[in-house]
Amino acid sequence: GLMRHVVLPALLLVLAAAPASAASDPLEGLNRRIHGFNRLVQAHLLDPVVEAYVTHAPAPVRTGIANAFANLREPITVLSGLAAGDFGLAWHATARFGINSSLGLAGVRDSAAEWGWPRRVAQPGDAICAWGVPSGPYVVLPILGPSTLRDAGALLATSAGLAQALGPQVFLPLRGGDLMVAYSEISTELGRIEAEALDAYAVYRSAYLQRRAAACGVDRAAQIAAAAED
Repeated sequence: GLMRHVVLPALLLVLAAAPASAASDPLEGLNRRIHGFNRLVQAHLLDPVVEAYVTHAPAPVRTGIANAFANLREPITVLSGLAAGDFGLAWHATARFGINSSLGLAGVRDSAAEWGWPRRVAQPGDAICAWGVPSGPYVVLPILGPSTLRDAGALLATSAGLAQALGPQVFLPLRGGDLMVAYSEISTELGRIEAEALDAYAVYRSAYLQRRAAACGVDRAAQIAAAAED
């Protein structure tokens, strides 16, 4: 979802540019309350931690740490690619994981990208989308932020599986560290959106749904159909 879907870095980086368009949101009341809770957690817990992290860790160190966490997510991309029937993606992620885990010093250096294997990310929600499962309503997850019922279910199931496979004592620190590092990369931009947007919640919702429609054919078709009805 603790999982940047897994808040997704790619999603959060485009939030500022996304227009706040209307969307079906039957759970809006609950979603807005969770959004408010997330903002409190960000302001009083995550932001101070990120400020200390950015202050004491030089940029090259932060890049290396972010690369290492990204490398640990490559097996999820492999499994998601296999589940979606995208064997090219699965092989691509497998090659990246092998190269970066060895020559890249456990992923600290993205050697695979230097060799022409750029990072490509897939999540279990992408595989379920490939099976033709509709998104369901928009939801906001505690801490993790924007999602849909389909994507949230895939995320939580994956998190539960990883916690069981690795053990909570390993999974939770890794997941928490991954989220903190991801948040550190976009916290300034999120703060600007919260300060300047008339309705930051609507901006986040629009950005997430647009990003998913761009990546998922089922969501794109549903968005086109909804626009035609309007």
